[in-house]
Amino acid sequence: MRTIFLSFCLVGMTFFSNAQTTYEVVTKIYPPNPDPSGIAVSSENRVFLGFPRHADNHKEFALAELVNDQLIPFPNKEYVYPGTKPYKDWLVSPHGMYIDKNDVLWVLDDGKRSGIKEIPEGAAKVVAIDINTKKILHSVIIPKPVLADDAHYNDLRVDLSHGKSGTVYIANSGFGQHYSLVVLDIATGKAKEVLLNHFSTSPEAGFMGFLEGEPKVYDFKNQTFPNGGADGIAISPNEKTLYWTTITGRKLYSISTEIISNFETTEQQIENAVKFEGEHPACDGLAEDEKGNIFFGAFEQQSIVQRSKDRTFKLLSHDKENFVWPDGLAYRNGYVYVTLGQWNRLPSFNDGKDLRKPPYWVVKIKTNNK
Repeated sequence: MRTIFLSFCLVGMTFFSNAQTTYEVVTKIYPPNPDPSGIAVSSENRVFLGFPRHADNHKEFALAELVNDQLIPFPNKEYVYPGTKPYKDWLVSPHGMYIDKNDVLWVLDDGKRSGIKEIPEGAAKVVAIDINTKKILHSVIIPKPVLADDAHYNDLRVDLSHGKSGTVYIANSGFGQHYSLVVLDIATGKAKEVLLNHFSTSPEAGFMGFLEGEPKVYDFKNQTFPNGGADGIAISPNEKTLYWTTITGRKLYSISTEIISNFETTEQQIENAVKFEGEHPACDGLAEDEKGNIFFGAFEQQSIVQRSKDRTFKLLSHDKENFVWPDGLAYRNGYVYVTLGQWNRLPSFNDGKDLRKPPYWVVKIKTNNK
């Protein structure tokens, strides 16, 4: 059966539709602007994008707001361009992003730059920004000995129901064979690493997946596609349950935030509290809505997939030509927003050849759940 695409202009966006696909292109990003990863969307549909430096140590902005199809450095140029300031005073390599119920933007800086082995103390941190005043409300450094050079602090969720100022949960997918979750108390700066190299945070042995129609087998020593441990992360609407996935795997896990947020709980108690929630499409980022649905960027199927609370799945959107490595996901006001980073086409996975084809798309997909 032949698929026919229809396209027309809709409020400055391009709309694509067929039997399996409905989405709007929010923007297309062209060089010299870098490849986007993280995304967050406010209650008033303001869109923020992150541009990490772990794969390409670029000299452009690391964080920007999309305004009238223009990328505006956010909160200011001094904070998002590389410089000679102490690492704690600028965004080195932002990855995960999240906007809480108060419209505060939380940014996870993994601190990693391509070609530099070390993650200096102060580079890896969690930053909270008031999007209206552009004031930095919190900057919490991931301290040693929790900080590790072979960690990859990939995504985060913020729990405002535990801790005086809230608790942050971080998925560490690992640049090396170092996989875990990290818990930060915002008020005190206290940090702990849990589930280190636990089965729920580690790549699934023997994983085989399809990337743009080609079979790929996970091999840490010969990496031919993006891989790692704990990556996608989500939190329930009542902030009582934390979910996570591994980027090299198809299993969803959860834990009570009452248990994982408590710095008095032991590692054994945390391990005993981990629950298996069933399988899901292999994915990078996650998003969640106010009804408890979880959304997956299914990189094998080049699709966006929804998991409902009753564990049923629904295809939201699919585009074989353009959905190349769905990365960051964010839900807001009935739409899932997605960055399409083409990360599987990086030179490091393709014998030194950069197969990415700019522009880099950001799309949004109506969920019909509101």
